[in-house]
Amino acid sequence: MPPTDAQIIAQALVEADLRGMNSHGILRLPIYIHRLQQGGFSPISNFDIVKETPSTSLIDGGNGLGAVLTTQAMDLAISKAQKSGIAAVGVRNSNHNGEGALYVSRAVQAGMIGIATTNASPIMPAWGGTTPITGPLPLAVGVPTDKADPIILDAALGMSSRGKILYYAEKGLELPQGWLVDADGNPTTDPNWINKGGWILPIGGHKGWGLILICEILSGLLTGGAFGRELTNLYDDAATPQRNGHFVIAINVESFISTDSFKQRIDKYICEMKSSDLAPGVDEILMPGELEARRRRQQLSKGISLNRKVVDNVISLGKELGIFISA
Repeated sequence: MPPTDAQIIAQALVEADLRGMNSHGILRLPIYIHRLQQGGFSPISNFDIVKETPSTSLIDGGNGLGAVLTTQAMDLAISKAQKSGIAAVGVRNSNHNGEGALYVSRAVQAGMIGIATTNASPIMPAWGGTTPITGPLPLAVGVPTDKADPIILDAALGMSSRGKILYYAEKGLELPQGWLVDADGNPTTDPNWINKGGWILPIGGHKGWGLILICEILSGLLTGGAFGRELTNLYDDAATPQRNGHFVIAINVESFISTDSFKQRIDKYICEMKSSDLAPGVDEILMPGELEARRRRQQLSKGISLNRKVVDNVISLGKELGIFISA
């Protein structure tokens, strides 16, 4: 891979682990390498502009890596929003792009509000059905602040993400009730059902399913890319491209009110929420992304905590590639 692209992928994986989102971290490195070797991922992430206006772009990624293409898409949206006030960029023919927080954080760093979503392989049926047609798609939103930690909402619209359930399976843990059902639609706490025909339940029932549908429309249908059962699972058939689509938006705060004023207003609102009377059993009111920001600071200081099996897998992968690691 080009060194700049490799650096983006490395940052995406390590940042996820730094924030404690291990389901999207170094855990993914072996499958990324395997797909690169088998041809399911192209090492060159082409960023071909198919269609463009002053505030929009449609990109064909040429089977490149999702984190590279989504990073470039958000940077392009930010650049356009500096002139047009708001900009949207769609990407098609891409692959798994990891944690959405990474991309909306780029908008936040530019003093903008960022929004990002993606589609994914079909592991969840339509509401009321049993045939897998979509996934527990993510929606990420980043909001800049003044002194408080930025608001970073990064939520899979299922009760969990496939990556997190795979992480539970890796560690031999039971799932919380209400996350997963087996192949017959019966509730289960066994994470291994994710690979045996079970599916993740949407948040909020039919309302969560509706939000998932919108994410699919923006990422797959609006971009003219693959959608539904046309997409390939990350862990299946490593020689076949996934064909994921992504969609990002950058909103230039300065187009509405001054950025400084907005950040101060957000901080004031955060303070008001945190000063609320607490419900029984609650110690603190937390903003979206606040726990992850704290965990990131802690792990930057003390080191990143990883499961031993994940570390061993990386060491084994290194040996196969002639890179010897001791840990």
